[in-house]
Amino acid sequence: MAEKTDKIIKKLDVTLFGEKFTLPVRYDVFCGENVLDSQKYALEMFLGKADELLADSKEVKNYIENKKQTKVHDLLEELIPECIYVERNDIDRYVAVFLSGIDENGKRTRDSLAIEFRNEEFYRVGDRSVAI
Repeated sequence: MAEKTDKIIKKLDVTLFGEKFTLPVRYDVFCGENVLDSQKYALEMFLGKADELLADSKEVKNYIENKKQTKVHDLLEELIPECIYVERNDIDRYVAVFLSGIDENGKRTRDSLAIEFRNEEFYRVGDRSVAI
């Protein structure tokens, strides 16, 4: 778990669907721009809550089982967490977790899943286009 700091977090340990991962953190910033305070705060609020928020979300479970046609506990055999993405927004605080299918050569496949959190709560789930 990352400590509260003014440093920009570039990688962190997170638990998703009961599994532990070390994921890179990517921020939505323009070239030469600093990470916004709202982005730092969003990431802090996300830490430690992600797994709990996912476990409580019927919408995530339904999306995975209906759209991806797999059981939640089997999801991580098909899609692996790729990164945590912190969107820019001065008012609301957004964090998205991307899970992607990776082929045997380590390249991302078209299959993906984005789980988005807004102001410390689950917001929506879908393909990558929901958060980019």
